[in-house]
Amino acid sequence: MIDIKTFFEQSEGKWFTQRTQYNLAQNKVENGQAELTVELLSLEDGAIADLYEQVARQLSDQTATDLSHGAGARISWDADSQKGSNLILLIADDTQQQQGKLIQKTISGDSIPTVGRFTLGEDEALTLSTTAQTNSIIKERLWFAHPNLRLRTVWQENETGHQGWVMFYSEIRRITS
Repeated sequence: MIDIKTFFEQSEGKWFTQRTQYNLAQNKVENGQAELTVELLSLEDGAIADLYEQVARQLSDQTATDLSHGAGARISWDADSQKGSNLILLIADDTQQQQGKLIQKTISGDSIPTVGRFTLGEDEALTLSTTAQTNSIIKERLWFAHPNLRLRTVWQENETGHQGWVMFYSEIRRITS
C-alpha cells in the first residue's frame, strides 16, 4: 500500500485536465479545460512552514501534528477564464498513516487556510474532505487509472447529505522529452 508522500510523488508534473461539472439543483452542465501543475514542496519550504504555522494552534489538540509524516505541494492551474495556485499540506495521523489532516490555502491576498481530513484507501485512491464557509461539505477523490492518467471527482453536499453539484476530471500527464 502506498503512503501519502508516494501519492504526491506520482502526482508531480504537468497535466492536461478536462472537467465536466453537473449542477444538480439547476440541471446545468458545464465543460472546461485547464493546464494543471503539481510541484512537490519540502516540508521545510517557507510557504509550507508558514501554512502549517497559521493553523498549528487549531491542530495542537488533535492527532495530526508530526510534520515528518506529511507531504506538501503547490498546485497551479491555468484555464481560459481563471489562473491560480493552492498550497496543500497533508499530515498523516500518528496512529494511522493512511489518514490525517488536510490543510490548504489559495495563494492570493489574505485567503484563510482550510483544514479538513484525508484518507488514502486500500484501493490507493485519495479522498479529501473539507467544510466550506456555507457549512456544506466538499469531497474530492483522486486515483490513478494509469501512471499518466489521473481521475478525479469533486462533489458538494449540504448538511443533510444532498448533493448540489458534482465534477468529474480526467487528467493526462504532459510528457516532455
